[in-house]
Amino acid sequence: MEEERSASQEKVKLFLGRYPEYEKTLRLAVAHEESAGSSDGQGWQWHDVDTHPTKLIRLVTEGIAKISLRSRQATYYLLRERGTVKKSLKETC
Repeated sequence: MEEERSASQEKVKLFLGRYPEYEKTLRLAVAHEESAGSSDGQGWQWHDVDTHPTKLIRLVTEGIAKISLRSRQATYYLLRERGTVKKSLKETC
């Protein structure tokens, strides 16, 4: 389990190395998921993380985020491993 978490953390670090512009997006996603307003578990939308919707697809294809709910009006996302992302962000500072 620890090896899996370490591999995931390394994946996030490599992703941020290739795409540093996603650091703000991931920080906002972690903050949104940890806030009281997201206790429903629905997730966050593109405007919650200040990122164009098409850019969020890269987070999904890289396995960092997942689509938690999709409707005609909106798509909601959640981080797959919030703790791992949070730890990776702390280490990249």
